[in-house]
Amino acid sequence: MGYVSRLIGYSLTYKRLLFGYLAAAGIGTIFNLLSPLVLIHIIDNVILADNLDQLLPNVLLYVTLGGLYAFFDILGRYGAAISSQQVIYDLRKDIYESLMEKDLAFYDVNETGQLLARATTDVTTMREFLFWGIRVIFIGAAMLVGTYYVMYTVSAELTVYMFMLIPVIAGFIYVFAKRVRPVFYAAREKYGVLSSVLAENVVGHKVVRSYAQEEREAERVELENRGFLNLSVEANRLLALYHPMLPALFGATIGFLIYIGGDLINRIPPPLTLGEFVGFVSLVGMLMLPARFLSWGVGMYQRASASGERSFYILDATEAVKDPEIPVDATEFKGAVDFENVYFSYEGSNFILRNVSLSVKPGQIVALLGGTGSGKTSLVNLIPRFYDVDSRGTITYQGKTYGVGTKGLVRIGDKEYKLKDGHLTIDGTSVVPRPPGTIRIDGIDVRNYTIDDLRKNIGMVHQDPFLFSTTIRNNIAFGRPDAPMEEIQEAAKAAMIHDFIMSLEHGYESEIGERGVTLSGGQKQRLAIARALLADPRILVLDDSTSSVDAKTEMLIQKALENLMEGRTTFIITHRLSTVRNADLIVMMERGEIVELGSHEELIEVGGLYAGIHQTLTEMELAAVIMDEPPSAARISGGGSE
Repeated sequence: MGYVSRLIGYSLTYKRLLFGYLAAAGIGTIFNLLSPLVLIHIIDNVILADNLDQLLPNVLLYVTLGGLYAFFDILGRYGAAISSQQVIYDLRKDIYESLMEKDLAFYDVNETGQLLARATTDVTTMREFLFWGIRVIFIGAAMLVGTYYVMYTVSAELTVYMFMLIPVIAGFIYVFAKRVRPVFYAAREKYGVLSSVLAENVVGHKVVRSYAQEEREAERVELENRGFLNLSVEANRLLALYHPMLPALFGATIGFLIYIGGDLINRIPPPLTLGEFVGFVSLVGMLMLPARFLSWGVGMYQRASASGERSFYILDATEAVKDPEIPVDATEFKGAVDFENVYFSYEGSNFILRNVSLSVKPGQIVALLGGTGSGKTSLVNLIPRFYDVDSRGTITYQGKTYGVGTKGLVRIGDKEYKLKDGHLTIDGTSVVPRPPGTIRIDGIDVRNYTIDDLRKNIGMVHQDPFLFSTTIRNNIAFGRPDAPMEEIQEAAKAAMIHDFIMSLEHGYESEIGERGVTLSGGQKQRLAIARALLADPRILVLDDSTSSVDAKTEMLIQKALENLMEGRTTFIITHRLSTVRNADLIVMMERGEIVELGSHEELIEVGGLYAGIHQTLTEMELAAVIMDEPPSAARISGGGSE
């Protein structure tokens, strides 16, 4: 059963509800099957026997059986509804928690729209199976067995003919299931793609409109929407084709029975009474219901299986970044950070960082400079373990870096080389692999801390900070939800945003809209700084936090950053001269390697790459003063942040 069996496994958490509503469905089925027997008795022993004084009691019994069936059917539906909602609540909770635990590498290869579709629409499809599918399959199987049993007690001869119908029904259901599942799976996949395209266009609507690309993006949405429509139409075409075939099949069967039954009734002595014949035909009519139930249930099963495969993918995806089995206590971070022989690649090849070694003392400010693709952002993302350093040994051959596999294998081009006696022989050249690199905080490998402990001690302020569509207070206190109001206000004051907040009608309880849409870029930055201040991390990562703002706002942000950086180890990706000059350590990066390292004075004296960029920055800032325009780092040749 695969994914559906796992789904049912969730249902077993609520055994009483599951077996309770199935028991109610079974009892209701029994009352339903007794109705034709009462009908036979009414025709043969009351109406034809002229015992009309017994007609009313038997009719009341017949109606009572129908009422009891309805009562237990209601109980079964109610129990199934509660059970399915409980299970889906648990499943959604597990999927959400799993998504929150995934490392960034997972999101690099999975589209947001697909993940949202898997966590919402696919889960809803599974709920439909839990509510309807299990019940109709159980009731269908119970009614099929029960109806055949009752039919056999009424007329064994006619029942033999009806047994020929079983392989026909089974074959019908098998063909239906085989045809419909791949179509439903493809439709679910296409819906995920459509969700991704819609999400991109909604989030990026400003870009779309700015470049007047509404028509092209509309065509893109139309293409995916049309694809989803075609698959949905095909799925419903199959449903429309198969479902009416059952009534036609049973209609032909009843016609055949009328022909055979009519002959049996007219025999002398008749082996079948009129009441038994009418009751038998009634049972055959009832047999269509379990056949329909089973076909519906199989259809729901196929849809749930396709959706389960997509949703459980999230739960089954393994995290590359995991907590250690025996973590190290991280209650007192000092903030010393050491990179030693660090290599990193996103896909196992094409190394983004190569042989990075860097030692940072507690409280030092480190400025990272370099062009796009130089590895600055990748480097700082390794500190909180958004990704892990490459755990393989590495070799460099003919200017390229290669990772050593788990079995000591290295693939270079179309050839594989195996590590022997601690070295590789490549075309007659002996190469000794370098050991895996490490990142240490306070002398301890970051992989020995729990992820929570590590990230609670590392604050990040990005170039475009993410804010939640809630109150200003909640956004500042995001890292410390239980922080008292006094500390929240102190953090806001240090971030130079308190006065602005107090100017709002509702102050700290003001709603800021989705992603802080009601705030300016500078206000978002200062709120993010206040959030980092309140969290009180020992290590800070600032990603070009003052880019593209006016001079006055830049001064406010710079003052807020000074308050934030005080006494903390800070890594800054920036091109602001004031920040770069004041850094204790300047790291120039190029193609994933550190090419220059030292203080401002030391690098100016060397007269290398940093000295040239510094000269360019100085000239641009002078021009900006003359033109009364804030400089933009994006215009620096070879500059910019990732």
